Order: sequence, then C-alpha cells, then structure tokens
Amino acid sequence: MKRAERRQLKENELATGLSRFVRWVKKHEKKFMAIALGLVALLAIIVGVRFFLDYQRSREAGYLSQVLALKAELGQKPENLARLETLAQKRKYGRIASLALATYYLEKNELDKAEQILAGVKDRGRDLVHYQILDLYAQVLSRKGQPDRAVEIYRQMEKEKPEDYPLDVILFRLAETYEKAGQKDQAVSLYRDLQSNYQNTYYGYQAAMKVMKLETGR
Repeated sequence: MKRAERRQLKENELATGLSRFVRWVKKHEKKFMAIALGLVALLAIIVGVRFFLDYQRSREAGYLSQVLALKAELGQKPENLARLETLAQKRKYGRIASLALATYYLEKNELDKAEQILAGVKDRGRDLVHYQILDLYAQVLSRKGQPDRAVEIYRQMEKEKPEDYPLDVILFRLAETYEKAGQKDQAVSLYRDLQSNYQNTYYGYQAAMKVMKLETGR
C-alpha cells in the first residue's frame, strides 16, 4: 500500500474516532454538566465555610480583646462596667464578658453579684470558657461558705475530664476547697496525688508546698 493511501486511511480512522467521541460526549452532555456544576458548587461551599470560620475567629478574637481591655481599665474607667454588662447580653460571646464581670465582683468581694452572673451562664457550652466559669463559680461558693456545693462542681468536672481544661487545675482547686473547709485529710490526700502525678507542673509543685505546710502545721 502506498504511503499516501496509508496516511489517508489513518486520517479517516482518526476522523471516525473523533466523530464517535463527539457523538458520545453530546449523548452524555447533561451528565457532564451536572458533574461540573456539582464540583463548582462543592468548591463554593468549601470556600464559603473557610471564609465563615475565618470571619468567626476574627470576630471572637476581636470580642475577647475588647472584653479584656474593658476589664483591665475598670479601675480607671468605671463606665466600662456598663459596657461589659451590655456585652454580656450577647448570646454567642456573652459568656466571656460575664466571666470578666464575675471576676471583677469576686475581686471586690461582692460574692452575690458574682454568683448571680455565673449562675446565668454556667450551663452553656462545653468548652474552655465553660470550665473557667464553673471553676470561678465553685470558688465563689467556697468563699460564701458553701464548700459542699463547690466540691460537687469540682467532682463533676473531674468526672468529665475535659480536654480544654487541665485536670491538675481542677484537682488543685478541689484540694484548696477541702483545705478551706477544714477537711485537711482530704486536702492532703489530693495534694499528695498531685505531687506524685503532676510533679513537673506548676500545680504539682504548689501541691508539694501545700503538703509540706499542712504536715508541718499538724
């Protein structure tokens, strides 16, 4: 077969193959369009979710900075108290302002106000702020002469073993509650556990100092 004829034959085969491919594509055109649109929609959702999360994080960081600044200047700017109270009414981030307000009232020994604020937000969420609120709430109760309620809160926190809140902090607070309530045996037992199991941490060291002090005072 001559070269020109072979070339023509190959061109004919190629043209036939392309024609079949075009017909196949046209036949399945709607499926391809659906897949393409699905991929575009999926990409849009992914981009949208990432944008939303970044936006939420930036809003939360901005809100936290605002609350901390207002709390830090309360001594010089009493009007900040009203602004914190307004921020505390916000459903999504209000717990942070409530925590700051309760801390302020605890520092001023206005325990009833601190308890009232914390009682209103202590059952929201299960994150770091939630356990900070519970910790402060238990401290307020202990200061008000209600150690049994404080112990109950710390025991529940211990049982939950939150990932967002260190267990050694919880156990140390619990031991302090026992100590303030005059239950030194329970306190020493917890301090010893902390000393043994968390010896390389701040609260493990503090527990060792507590054991030394309580043992010497007996």
